[in-house]
Amino acid sequence: MTNKYRGLALGLIGSAALLSYNPSKAVEVNFSGNLIENPPCDVAGPDGANQPIKVQFGEIGITKVDGVNYQQDFTLTLKCGPDLGNAVALYLQYMSPFVASYDAKALRTNINGLGIRLYHNGVVIGPNTGTKMTMSSNGTATLPLYAVPIRDPNPATILREGDFTATATVQMLYP
Repeated sequence: MTNKYRGLALGLIGSAALLSYNPSKAVEVNFSGNLIENPPCDVAGPDGANQPIKVQFGEIGITKVDGVNYQQDFTLTLKCGPDLGNAVALYLQYMSPFVASYDAKALRTNINGLGIRLYHNGVVIGPNTGTKMTMSSNGTATLPLYAVPIRDPNPATILREGDFTATATVQMLYP
């Protein structure tokens, strides 16, 4: 028998063996899960998760408002759990319709000429903008922030004594 026919015969025998293979038992495999667009996350400020963030300046001297004095530090913590993934890029969005007319990077307060600036790592986060951050491997991210009162630089604007407030919304955006 020539090598050509010998190879053909071996190939046919091997094919027949494969075709005659009959498993004694087969098991079905089912896969399931729950695909979610955004895993639930909690934003926690100084007063706890999903609570309003209150930054108290206390009493401040009208003549000492200079954009440096009266800095108030606070931290936001985002907890998402492991379902979000590792090293996920996040975006803190800082929204408010109350922007100071004299400074686009400051919130307007109820006192004419007084505004509040928000900072992260020494950089101003203006209203209706945001800042990037990265989720850690344990599903949390910490964002140290600080707020500082500022005044209208126009010398004709006089700050008046009284209680002041400003409001904005902080929201975390993630994939």
